[in-house]
Amino acid sequence: MRARSLRLRLAAAAGVSLVVALLLAGFGLTELFERHVVRRVNGELDTYVRQLAANAAIAADGTLQVSRALADPRFSEPLSGLYWQIEDDSTGAKLRSRSLWDHVLALPTDPLDIGTVHHHRLMGPASATLLVAERRVIFPAQSQHRLRIAAAVDARVVLDARTAFAGD
Repeated sequence: MRARSLRLRLAAAAGVSLVVALLLAGFGLTELFERHVVRRVNGELDTYVRQLAANAAIAADGTLQVSRALADPRFSEPLSGLYWQIEDDSTGAKLRSRSLWDHVLALPTDPLDIGTVHHHRLMGPASATLLVAERRVIFPAQSQHRLRIAAAVDARVVLDARTAFAGD
């Protein structure tokens, strides 16, 4: 074939177009997969928040307690990447999972409607970025306690899943 032939130029243009289309499809599918993983992680965090709300208790002396530990063993392993925290706005008391070790989640001060779940990205232990689900509940006892319940996971979970998907 001659260098300037129409057939050769069309084949080259088709090859380049195919490569560009495959790259765009790969990036698009990876983005869709990441969104799916984030939705799944947020759903899991929402479940942990609901479980914590169901197991939160105010003792007779007014201290905050969790009547039953969450089932996932990562909450008991220091710096595991899965965390929870409950704050009592009335007393300032805080309960945290053992996995947080000596770290306290710095929850944002944005207005939080009762029962509504907010999702945030915060800095966590060892400067890790965390995906956080937070909910405010009013705990009826002798006096109403306003609790901020949060569950968090290291954002590397999403990045690792995305990387594995892109590699496949």
